[in-house]
Amino acid sequence: MKKDLGALTLLAICFNICNSWPGLAGSVQIALLQGGPATLLYGMIISASLYISIALTMAELASVYPTAGGQYHFVSILTPKSLNRGLSYICGLLTNFSWIAIGASVLMIPSMQITALVSLYRPTYVVKAWHEFLIYEGFGLVILLYNLFAVKKLPRTHDVGFVLTLTLFVATTLTFVIRSSPKANNDFVWATFTNFTGWPDGVCFLTSLLTTCFIFAGLDASLHMAEEAPNPRVSVPRASVTAIGIGFVTAFAYGIVLLYSIPDFESIVAIEGYLPLEISRQGMRSDLAAAITQAAGVVMTFFVMNAVLETASRITWALARDNALIFPGTFSSIHSTLGVPIWSIILDWAILSLLGLVFLASTTAFNALLGSCVVLQQLSFLMPTVLLMYQRRSEVFLPRNRAFRLPNWFGWIVNAWVVVMSALLVIFFLLPPFLPVTGSNMNYNVVILGIAAILGIVNWFAHAKNHYQGPRIFYHD
Repeated sequence: MKKDLGALTLLAICFNICNSWPGLAGSVQIALLQGGPATLLYGMIISASLYISIALTMAELASVYPTAGGQYHFVSILTPKSLNRGLSYICGLLTNFSWIAIGASVLMIPSMQITALVSLYRPTYVVKAWHEFLIYEGFGLVILLYNLFAVKKLPRTHDVGFVLTLTLFVATTLTFVIRSSPKANNDFVWATFTNFTGWPDGVCFLTSLLTTCFIFAGLDASLHMAEEAPNPRVSVPRASVTAIGIGFVTAFAYGIVLLYSIPDFESIVAIEGYLPLEISRQGMRSDLAAAITQAAGVVMTFFVMNAVLETASRITWALARDNALIFPGTFSSIHSTLGVPIWSIILDWAILSLLGLVFLASTTAFNALLGSCVVLQQLSFLMPTVLLMYQRRSEVFLPRNRAFRLPNWFGWIVNAWVVVMSALLVIFFLLPPFLPVTGSNMNYNVVILGIAAILGIVNWFAHAKNHYQGPRIFYHD
């Protein structure tokens, strides 16, 4: 791989994928129905504490082992030899599928935004699931073509997306502050808990953290782009941690402004349309301003998805290079002219396209893919963190002279918080979002995880069992 990703571009890739404030804007309907305003803000603080802990944990490991494999390479190195092949293989698939699920959930947002914009100006238009499905597939095809033919030749695309995102953050936030009137009261913003889920309030609160976890979902992008960065031991940890910091500041500020711009919460919840658009209409007091905001969200998705597919393909490429995937020669090959792993990109795009079928099966498809990407990713972070603690953060695995180093006592606290919170949230994110459960609103996380497990098992017995061997540390006298 050509090493053409500077420190700023690496940060831009991470932040473009997290895109915390527009991610919050696009998925806010889940949080408002599952917990309400107070849960959104306090949940964001809890989620940020978890994800900064994950970023710090991964940063320490990446400063020693900067490879495209990321989490599954860490697992292979930290696991006792008798178990390293199986556990690292599982972690690799979890990581790969998590990025494909991130891509699918991100692709769903413009599908809903575009149909909402059509409904705004054509009130007689009735949104059909297959309309959103076609937009999803069309947008995915554009991203495929750009990743194959342009993104490697124009790495500054990510920088443009980064600047655009921050510019739109300032513009959108100021528009809400200036235009919204009357403002919501303090009790509504900071002390209102709503529960439309049918679950007890405690369960509702924990499941509502799905939104505030999703907005930090791209933190490990820099790990998987490490082999295309000139100084990855320094730039990769810095990009991961900084992206979470910027993401929290922008998302928390935007969340506060957004909530103060909702003077009539009951009317918003009662609307059957696309909730983020309705919030913008009410807060900005202008259909045109709300429409421009949603259109800008569609443009931002272009930059997000470019970074997502690029990152996902590097994980697939790393797995193939390690002989973990069937047809390893094909999926690990780099095109001599384009400079990208074209077949890995095409494979991930094909799976993304198939996930679009969830649109046709479920009325809560967005929740399902949001949940599956967060669950898969948290499991991929949980495995190396547990193993790092099992190895007692030994200097054998974390040398004292590493480029990114936490005080040992603080490292233990950070690692423990990752293990406790990730294990807890994975359980609750697998619950159905609403009761009573029906075929259309069930939690399709289980289905998606089941499909991933079947594909992983088939690939293991067809190829990986006899060929895959994860990286290890070897010592010489």
